[in-house]
Amino acid sequence: MTCWTMANGIVISKNLERCTEGCILDLPLHEILKDVSLLALGCNQNLEIAREVGYVVGMIARSYGYRYVVFGTMDVLDPLDPDPLGKISRSPYISSQVIINLADGLVNSGVLPILRASGKISQDLVKTLISRKAIYPVFVEEPSLAYELERLGYKATFVFPDGSIKGRLPVIETLLEVDLSEVENVRRKALSGAVVLLGRSSEKIHINKPFEKSGVLIFSDEDWLLELAKQVLQGVRSPTGRLP
Repeated sequence: MTCWTMANGIVISKNLERCTEGCILDLPLHEILKDVSLLALGCNQNLEIAREVGYVVGMIARSYGYRYVVFGTMDVLDPLDPDPLGKISRSPYISSQVIINLADGLVNSGVLPILRASGKISQDLVKTLISRKAIYPVFVEEPSLAYELERLGYKATFVFPDGSIKGRLPVIETLLEVDLSEVENVRRKALSGAVVLLGRSSEKIHINKPFEKSGVLIFSDEDWLLELAKQVLQGVRSPTGRLP
């Protein structure tokens, strides 16, 4: 039987607004770095972009006073998923690599990553993370998820929605100044690297609709990205992304 010892509560914010040091930012990735979802990272041929995204997301969070950021997912993409942007890939191996790269980028920026566990948990993804020694603090919606992760061997600090904690959250000490100069460059790099050709039987451009069968999938409606998608449909540019 697990013994729950709760530390002092910590403030968890679901808005990107100024916070005192020590708060946790809990927002979907695409609401921190506009349009760059977890799924967009999973659809990139270059999974290393996730490390750059993690770094600039960490810098954005630090610019508002945060030192902790909830990130990622412990589930894989399902064709019936009501929130596909919150998943990375059908593959637990691609999902784990994106999680590790995102976490590395966050740490490099001076932010402690806290892995999100909500809804379902993929045992294959959890086992892959364990095998790669990718153990991070986990934000869990309810105690049953923490029990399930512990049963699978994922021994970590757990943070709950009320701000209570099982374990301890360290603080990453950094002398890095907050630098937002690369945010837009990395954002565009991530979006342009996830232009996915779903099939040529349709000339439609789909935005954030990964389960369409044909056309081109992109993750923003900005004009410059729509133009890239048109060029892929016309065959004058190669697609840059992988199928979700």
